[in-house]
Parts: sequence; C-alpha cells; structure tokens
Amino acid sequence: MLWQDITIAGTGAWVPPVKPEQDPWDGPATGPPSLLALNGFTSAAVSTDSTATQMAARAGLKALRHADVASADLSLLVHAGFQDGDHYTPAAYLMRVLGGRDTAWIEVGAASDGGAAALVTAAEHLTARPDAKATLVTTGVRFPDERWGYARELGYVAGDAGAAAVLTRGTGFARLVATAHVTEPQLEAQTRARHGYTGAARRFPVEETGFLPHIDVLRRATHRCVETALDEAGVKAADVSHVVPIAIGSVVLDMLLSGSPLGLRADDTSWTYGRHLGHAGPSDILLALDRSFRAGTLRAGDRVLVVSFGVGFRWTTALLEITRDPSPQHPPVTHRQATHRQATHRQKEAVHG
Repeated sequence: MLWQDITIAGTGAWVPPVKPEQDPWDGPATGPPSLLALNGFTSAAVSTDSTATQMAARAGLKALRHADVASADLSLLVHAGFQDGDHYTPAAYLMRVLGGRDTAWIEVGAASDGGAAALVTAAEHLTARPDAKATLVTTGVRFPDERWGYARELGYVAGDAGAAAVLTRGTGFARLVATAHVTEPQLEAQTRARHGYTGAARRFPVEETGFLPHIDVLRRATHRCVETALDEAGVKAADVSHVVPIAIGSVVLDMLLSGSPLGLRADDTSWTYGRHLGHAGPSDILLALDRSFRAGTLRAGDRVLVVSFGVGFRWTTALLEITRDPSPQHPPVTHRQATHRQATHRQKEAVHG
C-alpha cells in the first residue's frame, strides 16, 4: 500500500538496565557452539521495577517531546504489547497519562509484529480522518524470567523495553512511503495450546521448537513482503540505505535476509544494536528507529526499510524516506514545549504512580 503525506515526527525509547548475557552452556569448549552463542546476543535489558506499560508511557512522553506535539493534539493512541500480566487494559493507563480529552485509544496484538502493525493502524487513522492532527504509537514488553527464561534454550534472549512514535500529516522528518502485509495462517496451530489454557507456564508448540522447523515458510513470506513494498514504491533494494528488522537473532535473520532482494546479513542491519537489548517483541523496530533517528547517521533522502514479523504468523514491511535530517539526541526546548512543561510534569508523576 502506498501512503500520502503520513510522517513520523518523533520517537522515544525507555530501556531499563542492560545486563550481560550468560550462555547456559558456558563451560569447556568440548563441542560445537550453542545456538544462543551463534545467535549473537550479548546482553539483555531487564526491568525489575517498571511494568511494560509504564515503560511504554515513558517512551511516549519522550516521543511527544521529540515531535513537539501536545497530548491535546492526539486523535488516536495505539498500543502494542504482549502478554501484559500487570495491566488488563494497558491502553487505558496510557490514555490517562498521555492522551488528550478527545483522544481515542486502541490495543493491537500481532506479537512481535505489533510495533509495525500499530504504525500501520495509526497511519490508517490519519488517512481516514482529515481533521486528525497526530497519532501516538506505543509499545511495551516485560519478559519475567520465570515465564521466558526457557527462551535461551531456543537460542534467543528476551529483553524488556518501551518504545513510541508520533505520526503526523506532513510535518515529520520521515515519510511513510509504502507498507506490505503477509500472513501464513496455516501456522496458527503453533501458537495454540494443545490441551487448553492452563496458566502462564503453558508452552505453545512454537515455544518448544523455535522457528527453525518453519524456516522455509518464514523465508518465502519475508521475501514476498519485502518485494511487495519495494515494487509498489518503485524502489530498488540497492536504494535502501538502512534495514530495521526485529531483533530475533543473527541465525534466523541471516536465513531470512540473505536470500531476499536485500541480499543482507544480520550484521548489515540494526541488529547490531538489538543484540545488546535482547528481543523486545513489538518494541524492537521502534527501539531501532529511535536509535537511528537520534544517532545522527540518517540524512535527507535516505530510505529505511522495516522488516517485521511475529508468531501467528504475520509480516509487515514499511518503507520510510527521510525528508529532512532528524533532530539531534537532545533537541533544544521550543516555546511550544515550554508552554506544555507543566502538563508534562503532571504526566511524569502519573507514570510513576
């Protein structure tokens, strides 16, 4: 799908302390390296005192400041989370903290594809509502070790983080050019409990086998999703300067990207940042975009391709074009921001409450 006049005007991230990752098979080098070692995770962000939704709220505050957008200007707040055991209705909490009087709110699922799916949902809202000024996308995840520690056996490390983005009509620095969506619903049984739901400890089939048994399907779907977005935009793979995939690990990313039109490996992408935070589910792509936008490495004319997928199984690709150099890491406070400083102070207190 091609988009007109939809832009990213600001991003934000909240990352808790990052701790070095230890391979559970560490010991004498008597055999081949473990899948965890091959996957390249070096550390993980671990939250011990903040819920997933609180981290999303803090990231949302940063994104609003970065975009110089007031809460009152938000027409819609879209939140993507994953198995949030602390908030039954996380979007309601975020509305109390971040939203304006006339802001609507919605929650999306889509597992690790949730960040990209939320971006598309927010863009669709702006397209359908010509009077809407801005939308806010938030993501937040927390993976307690008692539920997700087994992930290391499958070769990946789960990370905790919140991330956010503000979408506006024409005023941002990154234009949404095209998006594509692919699903493989025949794999849905991989995320269905065999004998019904029995609590948080229930492992679904994909949690026991990982992605490798399905790699051929994953590879074909990824290629199709990438090709569709590039073809619709009339952009060649060689014209893409930055690729932002979910941080699922170098082994899987190498398999998915090396044979695609992009012809890349994991280390050619934002994975070099994600490997330090762990796989933060729907927060992955927004974390990487925030890092890229604030690092000073992107310039007007650069094209950025988001490559996202999640269990279920569904894929989203999004092509962005940088229309002007993004703001630096610490942009100066504008007059408009100063007028909203008191309201922001109240919001910050609410985040911690």
